[in-house]
Amino acid sequence: MYSEIPNQRIPQSRKTKEWAINTMEAYFSLAEYGRTNRKEELRKLYDYYNGVIHDDDYRYVVQPYGKARKNFPSKMRNYPLIKPIVDLLLGEKAKRPLNYSVTVQNSDSVSRMEEEKKELVLGAMKQMFVNELNTMGMDTGVPTEEVQLPEELARMFERSYTDTRAILGQKGMNYIMQDCKVSEKLQKAWFHFLVSGECYTERGVRNDSVFYEVLNPLDVDYDLDPDLDYVEDGDWAMVTKYMHPSSVVEAYGRELTPDQIDQVFQSTGSGSFIYDATYMNRQDELRDRLVQVRTLYWQSMQRIGFVSYFDPETGDIEMFEVEDGYRLPLELKELGAKLQWEWHNLAYQGVCIAEDIYIAMRPCDNQRSSINNPSKNKLPINGRKYSDINTNNISLVMLGIPYQLNYNVYKYRLELAIARSKDIIAQLDINLIPKKWDMDKFMYYVEGTGIAWIDYNKEGVKLSPQHQSVLDLSMKTMGMYIDLLNSIQIEWEKVSGVNRQRLGGMSQYDGKATSQQAIVQSAHTTEDLYRKFAGVEQRDLQALLDYSKEAWINGKEAQYVMPDGTVEFFAIDPLPYLESDLGIFVSDATKELEKLNLMREFGMGMLQNGTPASTVADIVDSENFVMMKDQIKKAEKSMQELEAAQSQAEQEMRQAEIALKEQERLDRNMNLQLDRDTKIQVAEIANREQPMAPPADNSYRDRANDIKEREVGEKERSNKAKEDIAKRAANKKDSK
Repeated sequence: MYSEIPNQRIPQSRKTKEWAINTMEAYFSLAEYGRTNRKEELRKLYDYYNGVIHDDDYRYVVQPYGKARKNFPSKMRNYPLIKPIVDLLLGEKAKRPLNYSVTVQNSDSVSRMEEEKKELVLGAMKQMFVNELNTMGMDTGVPTEEVQLPEELARMFERSYTDTRAILGQKGMNYIMQDCKVSEKLQKAWFHFLVSGECYTERGVRNDSVFYEVLNPLDVDYDLDPDLDYVEDGDWAMVTKYMHPSSVVEAYGRELTPDQIDQVFQSTGSGSFIYDATYMNRQDELRDRLVQVRTLYWQSMQRIGFVSYFDPETGDIEMFEVEDGYRLPLELKELGAKLQWEWHNLAYQGVCIAEDIYIAMRPCDNQRSSINNPSKNKLPINGRKYSDINTNNISLVMLGIPYQLNYNVYKYRLELAIARSKDIIAQLDINLIPKKWDMDKFMYYVEGTGIAWIDYNKEGVKLSPQHQSVLDLSMKTMGMYIDLLNSIQIEWEKVSGVNRQRLGGMSQYDGKATSQQAIVQSAHTTEDLYRKFAGVEQRDLQALLDYSKEAWINGKEAQYVMPDGTVEFFAIDPLPYLESDLGIFVSDATKELEKLNLMREFGMGMLQNGTPASTVADIVDSENFVMMKDQIKKAEKSMQELEAAQSQAEQEMRQAEIALKEQERLDRNMNLQLDRDTKIQVAEIANREQPMAPPADNSYRDRANDIKEREVGEKERSNKAKEDIAKRAANKKDSK
């Protein structure tokens, strides 16, 4: 029977070292009570995944009469049936996107958005007013700028608005994902979830940095309400690890005294240093050097005081919060102040090395409590089980154990049948061999020519032609065993939800629609696994975001690499970041994956429609749908700008052609007018009543030459104008 847990609702001054030790020992006994076989059962699940044979599972087959048979023609082996299914789900999980968005949950987030939208719309209206005044010819001192209508501007703002605090939180989360290698560790947790049906993680702050670790399910024990799913909401959680003395000092050297460090090294191998039989497969030798280290987290309670008094200067009732142990000063007593105490949950921690070294017994360094409810405190450890509602937990590997055992047994029987099968044998009397032949010569002619030469006149031997017969030693049950193996495999695929189509096994009779429907149905069966694990992912990311406030309480400047290879820098101001109530939203990975695959199929169509190959490559390389939409929007914007430039170039070309035609028309009219003027002048000269002798200075000839030169000059200017217009149009087109 476990010990009674000491009272947790006592003042902080009474929570002594002895109280903490008694509390830890009570929880240790509670953890061990009735759970002696849990670790061994969990360890076997990992053996079944790795194909380790347990003799007890096959004793009724290999020892049917209580004794083992030696020199038997068959041996019990493992033929992996579970591992391919688990490995497929591991591979699928690695390719599923993990999309998260940081949001601001402060009460002023909506009012800040409305204020910024109001300023944006007001600025647009002011610019529209300035544009109108400039059109009227008034000197406003502000240049005219094109602005959108206020209604359209407001709609665009609501679609694209992001709080600056959310942007800062998003950058911080991106940095944590890379710094803590969260995606890689979540893949490890997913493996534990598939094999054991349990996964556990630990989050917190170490050396002013956020840390994230995946725990071995064999090392974790906890207790929570029946209606709760996640360990972080529970009453207590314990992690038991087995470490070498050097590892103990490395992890807890700051907490240990010099005498305790000496005790860790000098007492190695004694009875106070314990190792567990379930860890025998982890080490090769000297297992008594492993030291048991138990870390316990539990929900204790603390007093929080609220002082209220009447302030004569303001005329209002003032209130402030005080810590446990606070006493009212005399000046507040004179004002009639009242002190009221409330009890709230407080996460406590403690570490026990071996059996008698207790350290770090204090409130958790990182308290994750709600602003609205201080008693809603979370433990640093999180995790969940796959299916433990009103029953014992089960995992995917546990479901496959009966099929794996039967599969191995039938394989064993098939191997025995093959060993017993000797095909069809002809029985021939040895006296049929001719007198002067030996066995080798007789068999040579039998195998080489297919003729068995017989000497019926052998001296002293009486032979009968009916003496030979046939013995059938072939086994007819091998086909039945093969059918049984196929049926076991089909049943296991139905239970696991991973059918042969999903594994890539297509037969010649499977149509495209049939195969796709089978894959979709298979995905529906395994979706519950992904959904439950997604809850762990969301809570872990939220915890890392919460712990970053404490880790970066003095500010943070860092950089991280974006998926497209660019480097992103960010700097966090601690005060506004600490005051921000940040939440995280994780999108549905299944729907996200479907949208990603659908959009990637559109890539070829985009190439055919003129989208640059580099843009399509950026879209296909996007890791989530938000990034893909952003890339598509950029591509659409580039296409729109290109189309607008082409349209403008075509319009300018048309305008240039119109101007050229107009100039040609003017030139024709001018030439016609010059021709008419010339004819008139020539006629005037010819119709003079009395022709005059040409002057000595040839003025008549000079006048005619001037007219011709003027005509040539006008034509040259006209041609030059046409060339200039054509050149300007060509240059504009090339620049676009």
